[in-house]
Amino acid sequence: MGEDFLSESETKKAAPPPVFRLHRRLFLLVCAVAVLWQALLFIDMHLQRYADGLKDSFKVVLTVDGKVNNAALEQMGDSLNQKTDIVSVKLFSPEDGLTIVRRQNPQLVESLLLMGKNKMPAYFEVKLTPQVIHNIVPFTDNLSAEYEHLTPHYNAQHAQLIVYTSICAKMLRLGMVLAGVVFLAFMFLVEAYPEKKAHGHYGAGVVSGLLAAGVSFVLALVLLYPAGFLSEPLRVLTTPERQFIVFVFCGLMGWTLSKWQRF
Repeated sequence: MGEDFLSESETKKAAPPPVFRLHRRLFLLVCAVAVLWQALLFIDMHLQRYADGLKDSFKVVLTVDGKVNNAALEQMGDSLNQKTDIVSVKLFSPEDGLTIVRRQNPQLVESLLLMGKNKMPAYFEVKLTPQVIHNIVPFTDNLSAEYEHLTPHYNAQHAQLIVYTSICAKMLRLGMVLAGVVFLAFMFLVEAYPEKKAHGHYGAGVVSGLLAAGVSFVLALVLLYPAGFLSEPLRVLTTPERQFIVFVFCGLMGWTLSKWQRF
């Protein structure tokens, strides 16, 4: 009886561990993190596009006060174009201005014509660097002091929105980078820790992590479906580079957690 018990326990101890098994708890943990990464990468991509669009559309209009001859206008345009804070300068005559306004608001053109063609001044359309947009008020004050015949006009709310959006985009990206560095530090500490027993489940952990990445991508599509984004091409939702980062991250995290085995 005692010999049977000993032989039974020895058989149990000698039983080899399973070669492959899917880590359900590991899968759920990595999938939860991957869903967060999918959402953050989606917001980061569109926030960057929105911030870039705001910067590209921001312009300062410098109207010409009084009658200034063409030679003086060209000289002012060359002087503005030489400034490092200005990206581009375009000069519009009163006729050009009326054409643009007619295209955008025909009724406004009729009101301007009733006032007289000379009521539509010539103006410069100036595009600025992103750095100077953050200090738009002192910049336009300096322009007014330097060019007495020019009066600056711009949308102050547009400039403020550019500043706030740029700050949000930078904070989000820096936070994601910092979180990625912390995750990599955790993975390094787990890999550097000496292991008493050898385990053959690392491959299963990688497969579980990659499967979690794929499920997170599908869940992201499901979350975006009510918003109508899926009618757009897939490149509007994400990019191959971003998905490659998610899959690599999830695979590494699955490998690390399968060694850590504290879940």
